[in-house]
Amino acid sequence: MMLPPDNTPDAPLPLSKTKKKKIAENLQQLGEDLSLLSVSQLELLDLDPDLFKALVEGKSITANVAARRHRQYIGTLMRQVDPEPILAALEQLKTAPTGIYSPKSDIDPQTDKDSRALLDRLLAWDDDAMETILSADPDMDRQHLRQLVRNANKDISTQKKNSKSLQALKELIARLKVKEV
Repeated sequence: MMLPPDNTPDAPLPLSKTKKKKIAENLQQLGEDLSLLSVSQLELLDLDPDLFKALVEGKSITANVAARRHRQYIGTLMRQVDPEPILAALEQLKTAPTGIYSPKSDIDPQTDKDSRALLDRLLAWDDDAMETILSADPDMDRQHLRQLVRNANKDISTQKKNSKSLQALKELIARLKVKEV
């Protein structure tokens, strides 16, 4: 008995629709992860020019619907490139001494630890932490500080990735160089 050409025992099975969709979702997630990197870090990855341009343009989009549409566009572009070199370059960035996840060398580790502890206390609505900030910066408005903490907690609870309030609190603590008390 002769098998038709597409039913040969050595022929790979075609991917199911579910498998294709899962691959596309993973590539779109990789594109979203790439969009969190800075432009200088993206330049290190040696990306396709169209993908690089889309990732840089995506940083300026603030409208939710437009951002979602742009993420889908990045996912489409990701399907046209080989993800393996990108994943390898990301791993290399993570492990490099000047990579995206390594601490900056000019920051004192103890100060950074104190800043994180103070931030954690602020987010837990610790009154002593608020007083510490307000005493370090007498021009700081108490209501504004409470609003920053409230908005940062709300962004954390909704798992918002780029919280402007949380970033503002981190910058405030770093600027004041407030020590944990």
